[in-house]
Amino acid sequence: MLQRMVNAPYFLLVIAALFWGGNAVAGKFLAGSLPPVTISFTRLAIGVLIMSPVIIKLFMHERAAFREHFRLLLFLAVTGVIGFNLLIYWAVNYTTAINATLLNSTSPLFIFLLSALLIGEKMELRYWVSMVISMLGVLVVITHGSFERMLSLHFNIGDLIMVLAVISWALYSIFIKKISGKIPSLAIFGFTLTIGFLLMIPAVGIELFMVPVGNVGLEEWSALFYIGIFPSICSFLLWNRGVELIGPSKASISLNLIPVFGTVFAFFVLGEVISLPQILGGCLVFAGVAITSFTKKKTVQLAEEA
Repeated sequence: MLQRMVNAPYFLLVIAALFWGGNAVAGKFLAGSLPPVTISFTRLAIGVLIMSPVIIKLFMHERAAFREHFRLLLFLAVTGVIGFNLLIYWAVNYTTAINATLLNSTSPLFIFLLSALLIGEKMELRYWVSMVISMLGVLVVITHGSFERMLSLHFNIGDLIMVLAVISWALYSIFIKKISGKIPSLAIFGFTLTIGFLLMIPAVGIELFMVPVGNVGLEEWSALFYIGIFPSICSFLLWNRGVELIGPSKASISLNLIPVFGTVFAFFVLGEVISLPQILGGCLVFAGVAITSFTKKKTVQLAEEA
């Protein structure tokens, strides 16, 4: 039974999306008790603690590669391991978990755009059309469908921070291509996780000195262990196995399930209610992503999720 599940790619990818869908919801739940740097640091600490035997073993075998590619690993740790999640946990202090997950679904489009701008990847007209459609959806979400807000550039600060989070993830996804194949993917994950954890130590010390921490009970610890185990480790392993079985292009379609699961979690866990502008904006985002997801053209390293 277990072997059958391990070889069922779509099952694995759906579960990975399910866990990722709860990330912003857990962050929103914790926002009332813990500041964002502390949430991000605790998540990394839990991940490093659980993965430490594997990380140590990988380091013993890949020490030379670690030293050779340290600068790139550092960049990946800052953008993907620290920046992406830290910005999410910061954003949900000001916006809803539903908005955060909807905006997060634009990741493939930002990857395409930045690939064209930074590494000169040529894109067909359909990709630019999909970009425009999805960006229109983003505008609808962050302006709550208000034309007046759009004209006056009156945006929710949390939504703008979430856009920065997506850009951070896009940069990670693009530049991880430079190291893929030179170091095993599990080693890249373990090394960047460890680097991110070490970099966050002084940051969390400063934050805890300046920002008071609220009550942290069993529910808060449960949320922290959730984001430290399931989105941070389990989703990565499930995603990699799914990509190994069916390839990155087909697997990337499952990323569209993340905002769906996130919205469901936000409704039942946080009591958030999805609005008409969110539905309309989400549909536009999905339409834009679908245009690219169902083409034969390869995406830029969507397989290297972390």
